Amino acid sequence: MATKYSDEIPTNHFEQAEQKINSTFEKIIRIATERRDQLLVQLIDKKQDYLRKENTRQKQLADLEKMIRQLMETSIQQNEVVKFQEDQIKNWKKEQKKYEIETPIPIPSFNSECLDSLLEQLEKLGSIQDTAVLYRNKTGPIRRIGKYGREKGELTYPHGLALDGDKIYIADHNNHRIQIFFTEGKFIHEFGKGALKYPHGIALNKEWVFISDYRLSVIFKFSKTNYKLIKSVKGGVSTPCGLTTDTNGEVLVADSDNNRIAVFSSDLKYIREIGKDKLIEPRDVKINNNKIFVADNNEINNIHIFSKSGDLLKSFIKLEYGRECIFLCFDLCNNIIISDCLVNSINIFTKDGQRIHKIKCNSPTGIVVNNNFDIICVSFSDNVINIY
Repeated sequence: MATKYSDEIPTNHFEQAEQKINSTFEKIIRIATERRDQLLVQLIDKKQDYLRKENTRQKQLADLEKMIRQLMETSIQQNEVVKFQEDQIKNWKKEQKKYEIETPIPIPSFNSECLDSLLEQLEKLGSIQDTAVLYRNKTGPIRRIGKYGREKGELTYPHGLALDGDKIYIADHNNHRIQIFFTEGKFIHEFGKGALKYPHGIALNKEWVFISDYRLSVIFKFSKTNYKLIKSVKGGVSTPCGLTTDTNGEVLVADSDNNRIAVFSSDLKYIREIGKDKLIEPRDVKINNNKIFVADNNEINNIHIFSKSGDLLKSFIKLEYGRECIFLCFDLCNNIIISDCLVNSINIFTKDGQRIHKIKCNSPTGIVVNNNFDIICVSFSDNVINIY
C-alpha cells in the first residue's frame, strides 16, 4: 500500500516553511524600506546643500548620483519581491507629491540628465515664495567683527568689502588700509598703507585685488598672493566708488563725478565707458547673469541694468531717498540686496524689484551675501562688520 504524502511529512512542516518565507520577505522589505527612508532623508539634505553651497555643487552632484545608485540597489531582488517594489513605487509617488507641495523644486526621475535638470531649476530659484523665508528671521546681527580704533583688527569709518571664501576684505577708510578677517572674526592681515589714502571699493579675482580710492581718484591693483602693489592709475576717473571684475578680466568702476561706469582691462588700461548721459552719480556696480547692475544716486530710479555692450535695459527700484552711499550685491537666487546708508537700512528685493525684507543697520555701506544667505555688511558709523 502506497504511503500517503501527508503521512511522510508532518503537516506543520508547511506552516513552518511558510512562516520562514514570510519572515524572510518581511525582513527584506524592512531593510529595504529603512535604507530607502535613510536615502530619502539624505536626498532632501543634499537638495538643501545645493541651495547653500554653490562652490561644492560638483561634489554634491557626484554624491547624489552615488546615493541614487544605492537607492536603486535596495530593490536588487526584484523578481522575489515584486509586491514590495510596487508598494514602494506607490509610497514614493505619494511622498514625491507631498514633497513637491512643500518645496518649489520638484524631484525629477533619477538619472544623470535629470540631475542636470534639478541643478538648472535650483539656478532659477528666486521668487518671493521661494526666498522670502531665507531672510524673514534676519532682524539683527548674529556676529560683529572689529571695533573703532587704529590698531590691527580695529576700524575707522570702513566702506566697501569683498568676500573670498571665508575671508573678508574691508576698506578701512580712515585708517588708509585694507584689512582681512576670517568670517568668524579673526584678524588675518593688513596692506596698502603708504599707498592708499581713502579706500572705498574692493573687487577680487583669482590673482588680483582692485581698490578704488575715493579721495585720490586712483584705481589700485595689488597682488592677491603677497598683497604687494602692482599698479595704480590716476586720471580717467573722478571720485571712484564701487567696482567689480568681470569673467573676461575687465574691471568696471562706478566713476561717480563723471556720471558713468568706466571699464578697464586687468592691467588697468582704459577701454570704454557705460551709462554716460543715463547715470547721475553711480555709487556701485556689479555683474549678475551677464548683465551690469548700477546703483545710482538718482531721485527717480536707483538701480539700472545695462547689457555688456552698454545698452540700458531697465531702470527700477526707488529707495526712500536714493542718495549718499549705496552698495548692492546678489544672492544665489538673484535677489538684489541694497545697503541704504541715509536711512540706515538693508533692503532685499527680488530680481523684479519687489521688496521682500528690510533690516535696520546703522549707516550700512559695503555689503555681500555668502552661499549660506548670510548678509555681511559694514556699519560705517559703528565701525564694525555686521553678519546677519
